[in-house]
Amino acid sequence: MIYRIFITSLLLAMSLLNSAQAAENDTTQQAKAIFDRIKSLAGEWEHQGQVALSVRIIAGGSAIVQREFPGSPMEMVTVYHLDGDTVMLNHYCMLGNQPRLKAALGDQKDTIVFNFVAATNLASENDPHMHHGKITFVNKDSIKSTWTKFVDGKAAEEHTFEMTRKKKEL
Repeated sequence: MIYRIFITSLLLAMSLLNSAQAAENDTTQQAKAIFDRIKSLAGEWEHQGQVALSVRIIAGGSAIVQREFPGSPMEMVTVYHLDGDTVMLNHYCMLGNQPRLKAALGDQKDTIVFNFVAATNLASENDPHMHHGKITFVNKDSIKSTWTKFVDGKAAEEHTFEMTRKKKEL
């Protein structure tokens, strides 16, 4: 009887371990899929006829650098990277702080959402900062990007950009 209980307990433990490993593998695969989707943005993107976004893959494919409003006084930089089983972004903002957001799949197909985790150079979470973002992949040459600025701990401004991939000049 003790032998049967031992074997049953051992099989149950092995089953739970396999389930945990499968869930971890799913999470890692999901992060890689999100990162690859962001990599697909490499190139230049236009909003209202102007280049609003420049995306490059760097560091042997381990990071993605995005320049918002390149060449303008409002230019900002966002860097995406894998961090274990998640995708993180660091945003170097014109507000003078550096929010760090975590990526997840959105409720809708082809949507990635980004949620605030922490920030440097931010005295309080009540200070103005980018707190939430969303990228919707309309098709391979069109995206919709929405970013929410928080002030006093709540959403204060939302900026949406509908962008198309800039055609390569021949």
